Amino acid sequence: MEKTVEAKTMIGIAILTYILASLFAIAGMGAAGVLIPNYITLGLSVHAAMFLGLGQNTAELTVATAMNSRRGLVEWRKVAMILLPAIFLVPVGAYINLKIPRVLVLVAFDLFLLFALYRMLFPRNIKGERAEVTTAALGALEGFIAGLIGMDAAPIALIAFAYLFDNPKKISANTAATALGVSTAALLSYYIMLPSVPIATGTLIGVVTAGFLGGITGVFLMHRVKPNYVRYTILAILGLAFIEVLTKIVASAGQVSGGLYALSVGTVALGALAFLLALVVKSLRGGTKAHAL
Repeated sequence: MEKTVEAKTMIGIAILTYILASLFAIAGMGAAGVLIPNYITLGLSVHAAMFLGLGQNTAELTVATAMNSRRGLVEWRKVAMILLPAIFLVPVGAYINLKIPRVLVLVAFDLFLLFALYRMLFPRNIKGERAEVTTAALGALEGFIAGLIGMDAAPIALIAFAYLFDNPKKISANTAATALGVSTAALLSYYIMLPSVPIATGTLIGVVTAGFLGGITGVFLMHRVKPNYVRYTILAILGLAFIEVLTKIVASAGQVSGGLYALSVGTVALGALAFLLALVVKSLRGGTKAHAL
């Protein structure tokens, strides 16, 4: 049945993958977070959608990282500071995925998206030993969250690189390199832990090819636009991802207990309120201007 559904929707899936992969590659992120729910809507099972999303991430980010590295935008030592702890924590997150309510994972991820939005609007550099400790901790957190939700959790890497770089293109390029390693580790972890999923060969080839071409297109555009346009794209994608995850939390009504549902929605609402209040305070102080505005 799975293969029949995939055969009917293969062209639509490939087109959607190419468009979103191109857009997300500009920001240095994989498109799996948005693609997976859309794959499910198009008729794929949850596990098939997850494997395809992570598969296209790997293709998209491989070519993006190669192109960015040739431009000298990737600082591999700083990537390693985040990627190495992330890779170790991916399997832990994937294992715990089966043990806790998924809605709590989504709540945590949405709060991090809000923080990533804030940090991209108001970047702050940190140096020395503090920078290494902070980025390593964020790397471990990224790996854990990535394993937990079956995505690359790239917004967490965005937070880390926003601490280290002022140039949005460097933030994008180094995030892509980190997300590539995390996506690959997540893909392998789920491949080992979950039973094999029947995916039509044509669909798999179409998605990987679309992700690869999308990565080329996105990085080509990223290298040719002004740095602030890259920042605008990152902000737009983070906002889109926040809304996407929020809809999943709201849609969990009836799937979890009333108390857990109220706690989840209330926590995200409070996070959003805190985000808005922080923006108002920054505006009233008028000291630190939003980098993207």
